[in-house]
Amino acid sequence: MVVGGGIIGAACAFELAARGASVTLLEREALAAGASGRNNGLWVTPPDPILLPMAKASLVRYLELADASPVPLRLDREPIGLLAAALDEEELLIGDEAHEPYRAAGVKVDRLEPADVSRLEPAIASRVLGGWLVHHGHRLAPAALTVALALMAAEHGATVRHHLPAHALLTDGERVTGVVTDEGRLAADEVVVAAGPWSASLLDPIGVRVPITGARGWLVRLAPPPGLLRHLVASAGWEDATGRWADGAVRAGRLEEVSAATSTLLHPASDGMLIAGSSRQPVITPEAEEPGIPARIVRGAIRLVPALAHAEVRSAWWGIRPLTPDERPAVGRLAEGLSVAAGHGSEGVILGAGTGQLVATQLLGKDPPFDPDPFDPGRFLTAAG
Repeated sequence: MVVGGGIIGAACAFELAARGASVTLLEREALAAGASGRNNGLWVTPPDPILLPMAKASLVRYLELADASPVPLRLDREPIGLLAAALDEEELLIGDEAHEPYRAAGVKVDRLEPADVSRLEPAIASRVLGGWLVHHGHRLAPAALTVALALMAAEHGATVRHHLPAHALLTDGERVTGVVTDEGRLAADEVVVAAGPWSASLLDPIGVRVPITGARGWLVRLAPPPGLLRHLVASAGWEDATGRWADGAVRAGRLEEVSAATSTLLHPASDGMLIAGSSRQPVITPEAEEPGIPARIVRGAIRLVPALAHAEVRSAWWGIRPLTPDERPAVGRLAEGLSVAAGHGSEGVILGAGTGQLVATQLLGKDPPFDPDPFDPGRFLTAAG
């Protein structure tokens, strides 16, 4: 039983079913209803080297499955490239440091002079001081990818149930034996909790504390002039601008200080639209804490690409990303009959298929595709005593 019909749950269901396991995938709403259908739709190299094996395994799997997908994935076979531009001295300094992890990961990074930036992307503001062209960035349709993985799981015999929430885990002593839904008790030999930021609501009641919190991220869809951008375009240091927090928790005494951090990442989508992001804010309420975030995102986009001031705003949306304190996912066994696969932050698409492969090998007693230790949820349980 896999609980959660986002990219992580769908990938786990597919990898398990493809290996011959009997699988039921439960989703409380529609497939990809949460952040898995509400993100930028990009595979980029993660700057954290610990995540690289999981990320690379994911991209390989997506490219393998693209042609067989029952729905169009719009997946770039080759990277489109990401151009990060510095418009002031601070961004110039940040950018030099921010691109070292990509070089260390073996990704080609070209240092650009202002004339090079203007040649590659004439629409970037003329006051640009320099930039970096990172030779990565595969665009894809994230909701379609999630749905495709679930449908391909079904092709291998999995049962996919949406609009059926799992309200609680069933236990027999120390063992988890299934879940409780609106239709009653559903038994399972193994339960994988892949419910994103809602995972803790299932784990906490049985005394399993995995510190997974939520962060809201906004995106804005614009209709730019045709051919405005040829690459992914970002402000230098965009990866760090939306910051890491100490432990992701919001303290009651500082509630009034909670606000969103924003950065600029522009995605020229294959449908001719442009997706502008991004933001991150601790989740306090079911609805957006700061509804003015899209305007801040658009201001940053116009600062970087002034021609976007005339673009039509088509829509804006948000999704809630599940975070752990060290911003690495928790993937592995928690108790007899119980595993977790959650806490991927804004990198669910980047890490999805690799997570599914790791879960499948763990549950079926096979060799893992990469070192599982950095993702062991026991690191949090031990720290909590």
